Amino acid sequence: MAESAEKPALRVVEAGSTPPLAGGSLKLKDLIDQVAEATGQKKPEAKRVIEATLTALGEALATGKSLAIPPLGKLRVVKNRGSALTLKLRLADGAKATGLALADDGEDD
Repeated sequence: MAESAEKPALRVVEAGSTPPLAGGSLKLKDLIDQVAEATGQKKPEAKRVIEATLTALGEALATGKSLAIPPLGKLRVVKNRGSALTLKLRLADGAKATGLALADDGEDD
């Protein structure tokens, strides 16, 4: 019988603290810049859209809804302790992540 792979060590993070990330962190300003560049939108318009999207996602998670958002993956709440949520993200596999669009071409016009 083959040995099972060791699980990575769990880290305890206090609410309100920022855990260190291996690749750094993506701040809202950076996200707005990237989306504006990728879509050709002006930054103020991209900011409104991104903030509305993040608000909707936050509200859905706060009420315990699971999210299925290609190409990101599936996200669900595993623990809810008031203002602190523990989430589990299952990344979309490569084929699904690159092949799925949220809307068909011309659908959002």
